[in-house]
Amino acid sequence: MKGRRFGVLSLLVIFVGLAILTATQGPPAESNQSLTPVTPFFRVFPELAVLDLAAIRLRSPETNDALTVARDAQGLWQVVDREGTLAEGAGSNLARTISLLPYTSETAPVEALSEYGFQPEGIFSIEIVLIDSATHVVAVGYRTPTADGYYAFIDDRPEMYVLDRAAIDYLISQLREPPVA
Repeated sequence: MKGRRFGVLSLLVIFVGLAILTATQGPPAESNQSLTPVTPFFRVFPELAVLDLAAIRLRSPETNDALTVARDAQGLWQVVDREGTLAEGAGSNLARTISLLPYTSETAPVEALSEYGFQPEGIFSIEIVLIDSATHVVAVGYRTPTADGYYAFIDDRPEMYVLDRAAIDYLISQLREPPVA
């Protein structure tokens, strides 16, 4: 019994000593390591929720290839314009990507749109229909010189946007190799 008291008492003394040591030390010294800068991004459609989407059409104006998916009466995503069924989770992934579609910057309107991939349409188009029948279109042009984004026009907005490359590359890949079983 005497040994247990000594063990508990010594643990208590060690704990109090560590607490005092921690309290007397200041905040950790600043590190000299440089952090990788993170580019801030904003959502193209900030109020858009995944469940607001009723149909999605990905289209290449250059090849006239298209992939159209829509929700059925039970809310499940179905392929509209192709044979086969949509792979599990593919419709939700498309909807999530579009509802979160990020852009990193916007610029004033430019004159020579062909230099940005708009001749007159872009190289890729994202067309969506919402549950309330509202529609939105994103016309995507060429990649930026740094290759970290794509130029785009959104609906009737006059500004040109730079969309995140990863999201657009994913959507283009879904058009090229549709997730259809």
